[in-house]
Amino acid sequence: MRKLQLLFFTVGIFFSAASFSQSVTPSILNTTGGTNIFTFYRFEWSFGEATAIETLSSANITVTSGVLQPGTHNPATVNNYTAWGKDEIKILPNPTQGMLEIDFLSKQQGTVYMSLMDESSRLILRKQFVYYGTGSIQQMNLGPYPSGQYFLDIMLVPINTSVTKRSTYKVQKMR
Repeated sequence: MRKLQLLFFTVGIFFSAASFSQSVTPSILNTTGGTNIFTFYRFEWSFGEATAIETLSSANITVTSGVLQPGTHNPATVNNYTAWGKDEIKILPNPTQGMLEIDFLSKQQGTVYMSLMDESSRLILRKQFVYYGTGSIQQMNLGPYPSGQYFLDIMLVPINTSVTKRSTYKVQKMR
């Protein structure tokens, strides 16, 4: 009898350690969905439970809630170097015929200063904006300028104690 009780106790411990019950972490159940990458944009959709997405905007910031969040498929790592990391910034298309897109994926917050210069270091275009560390897409129109090589200097001055980032990128303008 004692051996039988010990056997049931051991089997009970084994099954309770190997079994799972309801999770206390949040989870989402979707019936279907998908992803499509078109040029340099990523589109995601989903149907099922908890697919509601709400967007609230003011003059300076946009906040979204829901399952599908932009930029979460490939978040940048924390980079405390003075140069932009390859996963923090994307400049495309390069070469370009007109509109140049600069995608910011850094987690660092601050003011971004962008300067476009020609081959003789003459300032062609300047742009600045406040970056909140949540991803941003900025555009520069190179359409009115002649074909050639340009240099795009991008500097982020942080609002916290992290480092200032600065890198210069060569951009080819073609007709």
